Amino acid sequence: MSLQQVLLVDDEPDIRALVSLILQRLGGLTVRAASSGQEALDILQAGFEPDIILLDVMMPDMDGVQTLAEMRAMPEVAPLPICFLTAKIQPADIARWRALGVDDVLTKPFIPAKLVEQVRSCWEYVQRDRS
Repeated sequence: MSLQQVLLVDDEPDIRALVSLILQRLGGLTVRAASSGQEALDILQAGFEPDIILLDVMMPDMDGVQTLAEMRAMPEVAPLPICFLTAKIQPADIARWRALGVDDVLTKPFIPAKLVEQVRSCWEYVQRDRS
């Protein structure tokens, strides 16, 4: 199994476009983007099978924590690596999010050249941890 498909969930169009471009061009990954937690859940329920999910924490309506809980309740999605993308990075938040089931936290703004490496590292960590 290898990392090929990414589900990116972020309410900011510029972030979706930039992250998609970086992961596609520099990482050779296929990216499906959603602008909200509900849209991401709909995409997953429609049958999209990502290898990893990148999820913004602060979004209107359904935030990243709520979306994470919904995703972890889906049997086919529960084992997938889910990484938060956020500008809000406090040690207490990271510990709480990990307890809720997030696998890693990637900070915004990110360094484009390192983003692919960070996403791959999260995916590889979960593969080792869950196998």
